[in-house]
Amino acid sequence: MADGDDLDFNPFFQALQTTFKQQYSLARHKCHMVCVPATDTLQGRAINQRFVETHILRQSPFFQGQYISTDKDGSKTIAVEEGNIVTLEGFEEEAEVRILSEELAYNEDYKPYKILVIERPLDGITQTSAPRSRSQSILGESQRITYQENQQYLFSFSECRKALARLDRNITEFQNNYMIVTGYLDHAVQKLQGICQQATEDILKLCKRERQIDIIAQAVESYVVGSVHTKMWQAVCQQCKQEESLLQKKLEELRGVTGEQLGVKQAFCCPLPGAVVELATLDGLKTPLEKLSCLKRTLDSVNEEVNSHLRENQDPTSDDLPCLVSDDLILLLVPVLVQARCLHLPSNIFYIENLQWSLSSKDDLGFSLVTFQASMEYMMSADFSHLRTTMSPTQKNNEISIPELMQAAQHMTLQPSPGERVGRGAGAEADPPGKMTSFDKRLESITRMMERSSQELAAAPMPLKSITGETGDQPRQGGSRGEQVPDVIPVRKADNSGLGDFLSSLQDDFGYSYGKQT
Repeated sequence: MADGDDLDFNPFFQALQTTFKQQYSLARHKCHMVCVPATDTLQGRAINQRFVETHILRQSPFFQGQYISTDKDGSKTIAVEEGNIVTLEGFEEEAEVRILSEELAYNEDYKPYKILVIERPLDGITQTSAPRSRSQSILGESQRITYQENQQYLFSFSECRKALARLDRNITEFQNNYMIVTGYLDHAVQKLQGICQQATEDILKLCKRERQIDIIAQAVESYVVGSVHTKMWQAVCQQCKQEESLLQKKLEELRGVTGEQLGVKQAFCCPLPGAVVELATLDGLKTPLEKLSCLKRTLDSVNEEVNSHLRENQDPTSDDLPCLVSDDLILLLVPVLVQARCLHLPSNIFYIENLQWSLSSKDDLGFSLVTFQASMEYMMSADFSHLRTTMSPTQKNNEISIPELMQAAQHMTLQPSPGERVGRGAGAEADPPGKMTSFDKRLESITRMMERSSQELAAAPMPLKSITGETGDQPRQGGSRGEQVPDVIPVRKADNSGLGDFLSSLQDDFGYSYGKQT
């Protein structure tokens, strides 16, 4: 094929203008990059929603020159380097795809966006392959995020029924018989880690898929931790109650404070309702991977909303936009944390750090966690009392209301999936009475969580009750069934370094580690 592929006759580009017109319109509006595979490499290739989301990419908020796929989880990452696209994350293997030509197009607001013609599809498949088994087809898909997706993936291995049955017995035994004693949460974490390691080994022996060990290990962790979420979450909140009490005071102290007052560059100061709505779902998620993905989507939303604000106010004589860096993100997150009522952020960070063991600490998810940790450390250690004295009554009541956040969510991060209604204005077709789509249910769930958090924030702090039925540090008495206190080593408290050291670690190749440290 010649380097100058005619877009008018390209099947993928034609599909963007017809079948996937809505996705292409959104990409143009947000100035995403569109990668169009060469025409002769698309023969026999099904162009579906997943394929479109892989080839429409938004700029990474973390690394210059990197782009993220536009599926809901941002599961794929690529980099543009010297006339090539390098696939980094979310693909079956790392590869280089040559850029044949580049075209600069303009949207309805006369904002530029790139269309790249590339030598082949980014996922490496150029023709219809032979049918694969259900297990094989799942392995070839993007990373599974939710508890339900990982559960379905594990139980698709029919040859591993015995191993999965043993795993379920171990989970049930932990749920029914294991008592988590205040101060001994570390032992419960080690117990769950052992269950995950044993199950991963059993599954690999039966299904002979050593090449997918990381995928299987992550699926097992999500399934196990998600199954015992309620029990472990109560214990983690009990462990972090002092930090959460301090955070609650800081959240109240910071109500109404703007990014500009915190030192955010004026060009980056704008409302961030999409990020607030996304972060409000954090407490309701079950697994560390789900929570990490929520943090990443929140940062993505901050980046998108700030970039949209910059484009709207861009100097017509300049093509360059200011770039957000780590220090900007840390400060921008403070108003987001306040408006999302993140009362349990310390518990969420502890949960993520200690209840997953197979994720890398140096990818986008790791960067997201470190950024939130830095923002929380800043909130906990800084004195904001001087800001309260300089605020006017209008500023103190300047928070975005929950109805306003819900309305913003319909147009931002919580886009309904294909098949659900998109238009919700006066002209939209009404749903049958009493019928709710999954999108509506999710919005309703977020509303309830945010209202509940608002009530908790307004209420006076109540003493937390121990998960063993005691209050404070009273010793636990023997249970009626004769349970024994586990023979464990008490949790060692981490050495909390100062904010300066913590922030400097962000610049050291994201060297701040997370996950269970032994």
